[in-house]
Amino acid sequence: MGVTFDRDSSLGKHLDAWWQGLAERPGDRAELRRAGTVAEVVMIPAFQRLCNRFSGHFKGETGWEDRFAAIVGLLAHVRSGSEKALAEQMAGNPPVVSELRFRRILQREREDLYVAMIRIVRMLKYRANIFDLAQSVYYWGDLVKKQWAYSYFPKTPAVK
Repeated sequence: MGVTFDRDSSLGKHLDAWWQGLAERPGDRAELRRAGTVAEVVMIPAFQRLCNRFSGHFKGETGWEDRFAAIVGLLAHVRSGSEKALAEQMAGNPPVVSELRFRRILQREREDLYVAMIRIVRMLKYRANIFDLAQSVYYWGDLVKKQWAYSYFPKTPAVK
């Protein structure tokens, strides 16, 4: 993994600063929140400006723009941060996100993830670990799905 969104990385720090600054740009936040698809996010001028500012962090990466657009669109829905990993936030007794819904998310391919993740952010009361969200969405695939399963299922009791 070449691109890292953790809180100590340069990209993570810049992403966090941008996200924190959204509070001062309610028009940008509202426009991004209204985007119902990644393609709609891509067509928003605020995203294009951000994409231009962040392009240096993605040197050597191909196809990063759409993955980054999904992250930006989702972060516009997040109102407060969390220290817990996203899958851990979904777990619990009772779980915030039902086991059935969680399993359906794990079955999704990247192209179908955006709308489902907006729903998850809503279910989490607009609170999420922005670094984990960004890392998970950017690298969505079997490895991330396994990591989520290892984080969610041990913290969620079996349904009888």
